[in-house]
Amino acid sequence: MLISLSVKNFAIIEDVNISFKNGLTVLTGETGAGKSLIIDSISLLLGERANSEMIRNGEEKATITGLFDFNNKRLSAYLDSLDIEHIDNKIEVNRTISNTKNVIRVNGKVISLNELKIIAKYLADIHEQFDMVKLLNKENYLDIVDGFKYDLINEYKDIYLSSLEKLKEKEKEYQSLLNQINDIKSKRDSYEYALKELISFDLKEGEEIEIDEEIELLNNFDKIYELLQESKQIIEKDSLSDIYSIKENINKLSKYQSEYIEVYEKINDHYYELEAIYEDLIKKTDRLDYDPKRLDDLIERKNSLSQLKKKYGKDTKELIEYQETLKKLLQSNEDLDISLKEKRDELSAQYDKTYGYALNLSKVRQEVSLNIEKELMNNLKDLSLSSVFKIAINTQKKDDNLSLSIFNENGIDDIDFYIETNIGEGLKPLSKVVSGGEMSRIMLAIKVLFIKSQKISTVIFDEIDTGISGEIAQKVALKIKEISLNTQVITITHLPQVASLSNSHIKISKEVKDNRTFTSIKELSLDEKIYEIALMISDGKVSEKQLEYAKEMVLSNI
Repeated sequence: MLISLSVKNFAIIEDVNISFKNGLTVLTGETGAGKSLIIDSISLLLGERANSEMIRNGEEKATITGLFDFNNKRLSAYLDSLDIEHIDNKIEVNRTISNTKNVIRVNGKVISLNELKIIAKYLADIHEQFDMVKLLNKENYLDIVDGFKYDLINEYKDIYLSSLEKLKEKEKEYQSLLNQINDIKSKRDSYEYALKELISFDLKEGEEIEIDEEIELLNNFDKIYELLQESKQIIEKDSLSDIYSIKENINKLSKYQSEYIEVYEKINDHYYELEAIYEDLIKKTDRLDYDPKRLDDLIERKNSLSQLKKKYGKDTKELIEYQETLKKLLQSNEDLDISLKEKRDELSAQYDKTYGYALNLSKVRQEVSLNIEKELMNNLKDLSLSSVFKIAINTQKKDDNLSLSIFNENGIDDIDFYIETNIGEGLKPLSKVVSGGEMSRIMLAIKVLFIKSQKISTVIFDEIDTGISGEIAQKVALKIKEISLNTQVITITHLPQVASLSNSHIKISKEVKDNRTFTSIKELSLDEKIYEIALMISDGKVSEKQLEYAKEMVLSNI
């Protein structure tokens, strides 16, 4: 439950502190006094987004602090996972809003907004006027139904979502292979032509380097031939014999002086290297032959290779690899068809499994919906709405083509709410047939079920009694009081019937001082409460009769 609330520099609120009690607490006051600001500040403690426009004019920051106590093992476990101490199951939630940053602290530890939202789920439920709008939009109905058995539904949903992820992977694998096969089939002629062309070129890695070297040789044949001939003539003039003679002389010297041994060994090694080089030069000279046709062929080959590389946007090495790839692609049709059948069988099996998990989720929703229908009609009867309420769950059928379009993150269900508010009129969509007052009662009836199913310790209502008066108002007041017997209820109300049943009555007022508006908070005594209710009954001026009636309303409920 919410034990206390402190709000500083939040809109027209400068500094207020409120202590809350068990049971029913009502907030009353004139329009614009700041009642909704109190609810807004609690909403921030429960994970609503903040912005700097909320800061009181002229101030640098706004702070909202709430002290809660709780009795929930899951919340304890989650707080432990965040390393947040929670002595005596109490936590203090603090929001600081400034122009530069918004900071959230729980028992002094900074946490994220998402972490706060998880914590808040176990602390309180807040009903705002916008919740009425949710009942007019069928897109919200599935979340409403799932909320009644959140943990149970999520257990089945997690299994389904895990299976759905695997299904998406299988579908992706199948489509990828199918696209590959279709691509091969559609481009088979072009692939065959490309392979034939590449094979005809008989490509060899490094061939272009060899071609360039041979072209260089033939283009400079005269110079190369001249140099080789000159070298050959020098060789043939006994230059090698002279080196041999020197080598032998050094060998003889080494017998007299050991220092020549190393010299001899070096000359001897180089002599035989030179001998091999000379022989190779003579061979090259003898083999050297100028062939103009060979030069033309080489230039033509080089140009053809250049055009081929440009055509395919690949170098020679990549073209050779591409040739092998094309061979495999064109030879693997049969293997790919077998693989495709295997992939479709896997996809089909996972599809059936996922659909089965989705059906399990749907069955749980149907069971939950039957309980909601039964209890909701009882609550509506208590609120003078003898209605028939029906939750229609439309479950998608399996698709023979294994289309994943029937699945979404919530399963395969589409939900609509139907109601018959007038006997004999038949069931019609809830969003199209109810008035404002009826919608308030339906929302309240739903909240009663939700609070009960989720064992919520605190519920906050922001004018859930809008559009209600007379005998219906008394019914609504009794239902809100019924909730407060097991749950702390904090509500803004304009109904004297609700206020008269409160355990605690807080009046919110505003005043202007020094050209600034201030909100003030006061917990009313019994006499003050009676007067405030009389004021709510009156048109602005309290009569003795109204005061007596208000006193009777309050005292009869003590």
